[in-house]
Amino acid sequence: MTVKRSNPNSEDLEINVSPLIDMVFILLIFFIVATSFVNEIGISPKHKDSTQTISDSPPLSFEITGSGRILRNGSFIQLSEIAPIVKTSSSGENQSVLVKVYPGARAGLATQVMDRALLGGAKAVKLSPMAR
Repeated sequence: MTVKRSNPNSEDLEINVSPLIDMVFILLIFFIVATSFVNEIGISPKHKDSTQTISDSPPLSFEITGSGRILRNGSFIQLSEIAPIVKTSSSGENQSVLVKVYPGARAGLATQVMDRALLGGAKAVKLSPMAR
């Protein structure tokens, strides 16, 4: 068995990491500048008439459970019933809709509910995550 001994005359080699650190900071600055921090929670359709405002009345609310059911005032409804409910409840006002999403609910179902509310004439649709 041979034992390798370091040569006392050899020089210790150093790795210069300062260019690497510079590159990491440059990348960090690039990604911070290039990232857009937009927090859009709801969908509001664009209208030609900008004088319309959303009413101060409480919004219609729909709940999406984790099992995939849609509730309105505690009773189960079908996806096809959302647009007529929004249309009849707005009665000429600018109606807003609140979609309460519980943990475990499918994002696709929430999107469908929002689309149906917009088809029914809602002027603004907001999502609200609910706690367990």
